[in-house]
Amino acid sequence: MVSVENKRVEDMNYFELLAWLGIGSSHPGGFPATKLNLETVQIKSESYVLDAGCGSGLTACHLAKTTGCQIIGIDISPQMIEKATQRAKKEGVSHLIEFRVADVAHLPFAENSFDWVIAESITVFLDKVQVYKEFYRVLKPEGQVADLEMALLHELPAPLKPQLAECFGPSTNPLSFEEWCHSITEAGFQNVEIKNPQPLKNNGNLIASELKKDWILIKDLADKVSKQPGLIPRLQKNVSFTRRTQGYFGFGLIYGRKPTPPAPPVSPRLGFKRWLLNLIHAKQAK
Repeated sequence: MVSVENKRVEDMNYFELLAWLGIGSSHPGGFPATKLNLETVQIKSESYVLDAGCGSGLTACHLAKTTGCQIIGIDISPQMIEKATQRAKKEGVSHLIEFRVADVAHLPFAENSFDWVIAESITVFLDKVQVYKEFYRVLKPEGQVADLEMALLHELPAPLKPQLAECFGPSTNPLSFEEWCHSITEAGFQNVEIKNPQPLKNNGNLIASELKKDWILIKDLADKVSKQPGLIPRLQKNVSFTRRTQGYFGFGLIYGRKPTPPAPPVSPRLGFKRWLLNLIHAKQAK
């Protein structure tokens, strides 16, 4: 198998491209949407958080710095985990965050482990209900999920669907807000809602905009461009598609809460008289 570092950029899939660039906020709305959503959900310092699909660790490090909570960040890409670990050390929060390689659809954690699961633009590429069931499994009772995802505001015309797959991968499947809510509800979550829904507009090339803002990425960007001249045309194709279709898409934070399981029924306590009568009836029946 050819490693990402040895592939031509034209041959990389979307996830490989992000891993190679080290981008952690290529989701709709970029890092401003991340900060708005974290301010909305108000994660506490005592919370134990799973960042599912953590990318290069930008969100996890920001959350650790602003709340002081304990976080585990996972990503399927070893390159991303390496960059995330580097970021946490550089930003002085490695004592609060553990990063490890793992698959969000098959989480290596016990049931009832986390207070929060956060995710950003990962579920759109996967089996929604399966992923949400995994989130449900590892959350504690009353635990909460907050998942920033792209949504369809209008049905995408058939000719544009192959272009969506070409730019972002064949598994890309944004749902309507109603369908997103149905998927997370089907997994067992309650109090489901879409927080901070917005149309996708004026976002341009999310990859390029994040490259400009993130110090850990910009330092070796020139070297990447010189080694991979196909990078610029690849990014231009993505931004062209986004600009032509942005009226069809929006994004929002899919939110849900894992309920506390109902308590088992308590058998009524028998009074002495009832206990004695039951004992007599039992002896008579023998």
